[in-house]
This record gives sequence, C-alpha cells and structure tokens, in this order.
Amino acid sequence: MRRALVAALVLVAIAAVAIAVLVRRGFKSTEAVAPAAVHATLSPGVLPRAGIHRYAQSGFEEATAGPLKIHRAFPPQAILVVSGAGDVVQEEWRYSKQHLEATRTRVTKTGRYSIWQRTRLTIVLTQDEAHDAKPVTLSRPNHLRVGRHWVQDYRVGGVRTLSRNRVAGRCGAGCFVVVADSTVSGAHPGTERDVTWESEKSGLTVRETIDRRIGGSFPYRMHLEERLIR
Repeated sequence: MRRALVAALVLVAIAAVAIAVLVRRGFKSTEAVAPAAVHATLSPGVLPRAGIHRYAQSGFEEATAGPLKIHRAFPPQAILVVSGAGDVVQEEWRYSKQHLEATRTRVTKTGRYSIWQRTRLTIVLTQDEAHDAKPVTLSRPNHLRVGRHWVQDYRVGGVRTLSRNRVAGRCGAGCFVVVADSTVSGAHPGTERDVTWESEKSGLTVRETIDRRIGGSFPYRMHLEERLIR
C-alpha cells in the first residue's frame, strides 16, 4: 500500500511539473518556419499563384481557462504558404509555430468561394480542426468596387459564421480595402472584424488587421496587424 501511495505521489508530482512546463511554453509564441518547397498544380490564371510570402506582423493573443490567463505576443514575422490544384487555392497562414489558419477557395469567373477551413492552435495543449464549409459561400467577388457588399452564412464543424462584407475604399491601383464584420455562434460564440487590403493583380492580401473575440468556457482574444514584405 505504501509503495502504491508513493507511486501515486510521484505521478502527481510528475503531472504537476508537466503542467507547469506546458503552461510556461504556452506563454510564448515562436516564429513559424517556411516549407522547403511548395508543390502545386494550379490552373493558368488562378490567383493567387503558388508561393511563399512573408509578412511583418504585430499583435497578441490571449486565452483564459479558470484562474489561468495566457497572454502572448506574436513573433515579428508571419508566413503565407499558397498552394493548390486546378481551380482550388489553399492559403495557409502561419502566424507562429503555435498558430496556423488555412482556407481553401474555389476560384471561378464570378469570384472566390470558401469550401474548407482549418485552425491549429497550441495554448498549453494543441487543438487542430479542419472541416468543410457548408454551404459553399462567396468569400470574394471578382471586379471589386467601392460600395459593393455581400453576406456569408455558413458552418464549419460546430461553428456558424455570419459575415457581412463591404468594400470600404481603395488603396491604390487595383487595390481595395475590404471590411468583414462577423458573428460566430455555436461551440465558440464571438465576434470578429477583419480589414484587408486586397490586390486584384496578384490576388494577395497586402495588409490586414484582425480583431477576434471569442466567449464561452474558454474566452479567447486575438489582435493582429500584418503587412506584406515580399
């Protein structure tokens, strides 16, 4: 009985140390790493083209679980990996080694349609979810003009998103400022505002701000500003 008790105490001590180590790791974001190469077979004319792009970024993310609050700054540089096949483009945003978000969009003559999303987030523990977007919705029409607006209403896994999008202004020749105000319900209720500077010539985001607030059992907040370097 005593050996069992000692073993139990040792396991508790090991668990406590492991939790402490995980929590310490959770307080820090480290810079993402780019892949050695991108393999893609996108059809001619489909934008954006495959490649690796780097962004200067600043901001933070914060998560709360009971008495524990983790607040960490994003590293100074993010990576966008563009790949895909045919008329489907995958954009993988690597904000840090701990935070990745990816989308797949089908590019047509009328615009880009969201078909899939993935989020991998490590805060103490890692959560990695990828789901089809249902139904497929228009995420970005072709031939943007100031004043144009559209609505997306779709589900990804257990989360429903209602996004109201509008073209708020121009940012140069062939560049438009798009504002998206989203309400999220379901497993992770919250709100998000994204302001993106979009290049019609390259199909790339040249600048973006994200302000995300999620409630529920484990509140989360993210504020990020990024700018294309190359």
